[in-house]
This record gives sequence, structure tokens and C-alpha cells, in this order.
Amino acid sequence: MASVTEWWRNNLKASSIWRLTSLYTALLLCVVSLLLIILYQLSVGQIKRDQIVQMENLVEQQKLLAKQLELNDFIQQFEMHAANSRQYILTFRHKGNTYGQLSSIPTYINSCPTLSRFPIWLEKYDELRLISGCILHISTGTLFIANDDESLYNLQTQFLNASLVALLSALILGIFTGFIFSRRVLKRIRTFNNIAQRVEAGEMTARVPISSNADEYDDMARHINTMLSRLEDSFNAISTVTDAIAHDLRTPLSHLKQQIEENINDAHKAGLNSDHLQKMITKLDAILFTFTAMLEITRLEHSQQKEHFTLVCLDDVINDAIDLIHPLIEEKQQNLHITGANCLLQGDATLLFRVVYNLLENACKYAGEFAQISIDISNKGFTLSDNGQGIADSEKEKVFQRLYRIEKSRNIAGFGIGLSLVKAIVRLHDGKIKLLDNNPGLKVVIEFTDTH
Repeated sequence: MASVTEWWRNNLKASSIWRLTSLYTALLLCVVSLLLIILYQLSVGQIKRDQIVQMENLVEQQKLLAKQLELNDFIQQFEMHAANSRQYILTFRHKGNTYGQLSSIPTYINSCPTLSRFPIWLEKYDELRLISGCILHISTGTLFIANDDESLYNLQTQFLNASLVALLSALILGIFTGFIFSRRVLKRIRTFNNIAQRVEAGEMTARVPISSNADEYDDMARHINTMLSRLEDSFNAISTVTDAIAHDLRTPLSHLKQQIEENINDAHKAGLNSDHLQKMITKLDAILFTFTAMLEITRLEHSQQKEHFTLVCLDDVINDAIDLIHPLIEEKQQNLHITGANCLLQGDATLLFRVVYNLLENACKYAGEFAQISIDISNKGFTLSDNGQGIADSEKEKVFQRLYRIEKSRNIAGFGIGLSLVKAIVRLHDGKIKLLDNNPGLKVVIEFTDTH
């Protein structure tokens, strides 16, 4: 069972690490992608936009020259412009004659200003080049104007390859650094969680370790440690006052009990009725028992000594408690049955017996006559259920407080100590206790971590 729990914890840790690593890597990739887009727009994109503007200006220039010049003059300047141009491919067709750099105008080309990109064989380069161009229909013929995109295409390809390399590098760097960063962050967070669990288990002296980094986590650790110190002081002050009262009152009450017992003996010798004195003894015994239980709860809450723990069979402990409570169950004509078996744990058999007996006694007292009570033993602990009135959700945590009693149970004998003692013993054994609804009734679930 321990190995399964450890495997599950490791999986949760790995899942948290990779979740943070993925988030960090995704954020890094988004930042790098945004920077690459901006760089593209400021470099390749700007060159492309400048070429489009120059193409539009060239188109407008040729349209204007076609209107202002005679045909022969227009053709002459056009051929001169085409011969001297290194970037643009210019061709003019008039009544079947073609002038400029191409022997013919390509078909299926968009009309200006919309550009079409296509490959074409250029004799001056003696190779296939990628160009972007358009056709302009003027009064004297058809004008084809194109821009050599080969250099721009190569630049775009190089930029794309460089971007892929940059993104791949960012991915590898993000996974590597994100993994290290996530492990460090989660390690600190797990430290806080472990301290919180130890304090929750009653170890009020636990403190968050402070590193030499002097970062935000260390500031948080200092504040948490200060808060824990104040809580410990408050807890100790309350416990000290409570225990002092219980201890100081127990001595005079014990003396009072002795005096009353002496009066009872004198009354018996004198043949007098001592029933009222016997009732006082009974009440004093209950008060002394309450004080003793309160002192024991404090001792258990502060105790971390487990050297005396031995391997205990919880099945035997539960059966012994059932044997002791059985007369009370028969008196109230209740039905008790037990299921499950085989629960071994490291603990104190006497304390565990008190846990089971107190819970059985509560079930017998509060479930009422003819109630159905059941105990189900598992390899992690046990569950005790009854079909009585149960406990409201708002009261389920309060009943673990010392001397707290539910209003509807005040007519039943008791002092509100039993469940406080049970919880202290369960915590000492690294266990947890939960009160659930049994619909109807109450279900008490106790689970231990150190089971075999």
C-alpha cells in the first residue's frame, strides 16, 4: 500500500513539474514568435512593401508617359528603361510587336495593381527566376511590369529557416530551464505543504526552513513562521491555563472526596442515611475523571514519542472493545455486527482500545434503543456506523473540541471529552478521523497511514 501511495505522489509531482514546464515553455515560444514576427515585418516585410510601392509608382509612371509621348517616343524610352533596369522586367506589346526584355507576355496574369507570382526563364540570368508582375492595358497596347522576386524569396526562405532554428532552440531551452525552474518552485511549495501538514497533525513546533537566497519565498517563510510561533504561544497558553486549572482543582477535589468518604463511614457507623453523600461522591468522580481526561488529551497532543509502539492487530482490539460494551448493547436491545478483518499497524494497543470503546459507547448512548450498529474493518482502519439521529454538518468539527456538547444530547450523561480524546489518540498514530452522514445516522471513518 505504501508503494502505491509513493507511486501516486511521484506521479503528481511529475505532473505538476511538467505542467509548469509546459506553461513556461509555451510562454517562451510565444515571446520568441512575437519577436520573430516583429523582426520579419521590420526586415523582409518592409522590403516587400517597398517593392510594391515602387511597382505602383512604375505603373503610374508608364501610364503617364503613354499619354504624354508619341508612340515611337514611348517605345524608345520604354526600351531604354527596360535595358537599364536590373530589378524590373518590362515588356510592351503593340499590334503583335513585343518590346522589352521578354519575347512574349505571359498569359493568365492579373491586371495591375494586383500582382501574380510565377516562375519564368530569364535570358540575362540564363536560369528560371521567380517574379511578381501584372498587366496594364493602355490605349496603345499592353504593358507587362514585373519585379524579380528571387532574392526576396531566398531571403524569406533564409528567414524562415532561421526562425525554425530559433523556435527549436527556444523549445529546448524552455524545456530545460523550465524543468529546473519548476522543480525549484515546487520544491519550495512542497516544503510549505509539508510544514502545514505537520502543524495540522499537532506538531506545533514545525517551522518553514529559510534559505540564503533572501527571495519572496523566504519572506513568506518568515511571515508563516512568525504566525506559527504566535499560534504555538496561544495554544500553549490556553493549554497551560486549562491544565493548570484542572491540576489545581483536582487536588482539593480529591481531598473533598476523602472527607465525604469519611463522613459516609461515620454515617454508616451512626446508622444515618448517606445517600446524598454518595451522590456527591458520584459527581466528584465524574468531575475528577473529566480533569484527568483533559490532562491526558494535552499530554497526547504534545507527545511525539512513539518508541513504545508495537505491531497491533486492530481486529483483536475491536473484538475486546465489543466484549466490554456488549452488556450495554444488550440492555438497549441494539444489534451490533462486524465485517472485514486483517488490519495491522504500529501503535499503542491500550490507546487504540480507548478509541474503539469511546466510539462504541457514543453509538450506544446516542443511537437509541433497537439501533443498528456496524463496524467494517479494512487494511487502512475501520468504519463505525449507526442509524441514530446523526450529527448536523455544522456540528461535525465542533464535537472534537474539549467540553463541547450538542444541544440535543445535553440530557444524556457526558462531559464532551470522548471525541477530543479519540482525535488526539488517532493523530498520535498518524491517522485521520472523519464524521460522515449515514442517512440516517452517523458514520465514523478512521484511517491510519502506518498499516501493514
